Amino acid sequence: MLQYVVRRLVYGVITLIALSVITFWLMNSTKGDALDRLKSNPRVTAEEIRRQTEFYGLDKPKTQQYLTWAKNFVQVWNYPDAWGRSFQGTQKVQELVYQRFGGTLRLMTTALLLSVLIGIPLGIYQALRQYSFFDQTMTTFSFVTYSTPIFVLGIGLQIVLALYLEKWTGVKFFYTSGMNSVHYADFSFWGRIGDTLQHLFLPAISIALISIAGYSRYQRASMLEVMHSDYLRTAKAKGLSRRSVIVKHALRNALIPIVTLVSLDIAGLLGGAVVTETIFAWPGMGRLYIQAIGANDWPEVMAVVMIIGFMVVVMNLIADLSYGWLDPRVRYD
Repeated sequence: MLQYVVRRLVYGVITLIALSVITFWLMNSTKGDALDRLKSNPRVTAEEIRRQTEFYGLDKPKTQQYLTWAKNFVQVWNYPDAWGRSFQGTQKVQELVYQRFGGTLRLMTTALLLSVLIGIPLGIYQALRQYSFFDQTMTTFSFVTYSTPIFVLGIGLQIVLALYLEKWTGVKFFYTSGMNSVHYADFSFWGRIGDTLQHLFLPAISIALISIAGYSRYQRASMLEVMHSDYLRTAKAKGLSRRSVIVKHALRNALIPIVTLVSLDIAGLLGGAVVTETIFAWPGMGRLYIQAIGANDWPEVMAVVMIIGFMVVVMNLIADLSYGWLDPRVRYD
């Protein structure tokens, strides 16, 4: 087990290095360089340009710039300015990322919990009621929802649940943009919770609906495959209760494909939902990423990409280790 973990970590480090090299090359292959962009920005002073040039080695060859960035980037725990400052102003990249990460974490945790708590039980129930009216209805719903672009779904929810619902009832249930109201600080404790939920519901449910459709379909297919296996028929023949057969024998093995799917979704979601955060003006990592690409601000882009890459490596490792818990036949030799 230990050798397997060490081997996977080594592969993960190599993957992150390759990812950083490719991203750095792509961001610096456009016309002009960072010094030109800094000098053309009226908000950046001459002293800031000098400091940025010295910190990133912008007056040196690209290879030297990458090595300088990499040396600083890995020292994130040693000093608070390891990732440098944004090319769009003077704010520290670490502060920008940490601020946006909190918003993304709030949104994605909510969406993921809704997806897992609804999608997986829904898929199990559909498998147990195969070809029933409920199964056919939810199958149709899943196909329609999963094939609907997120921007169509998000805007549709804004129109129906925010604009029309307020018009019909005279009560504002949900907000269509931002993470909090302007007067959020003046609200009571419960008022803040209510305001947060009103802002959080629409973007979270937009992401969750598509994930629920995907999880339910995967879980249904996996559950049906397991339920028709030989060892499950043997368990039934031994006289075990239906509950024991489903929960103890069928569900654990049927969860293996879902573990992979959920683990990769966690890594991707923590990187931010670009389209959803843009539609709902949610201050998260995805929106920061798009803004940084538009401004060719490679320090911000590199920080976001490396965080996403790190999460993918970690969640893949966790998923692989989870297989051994779900299925004792899995070996890591």
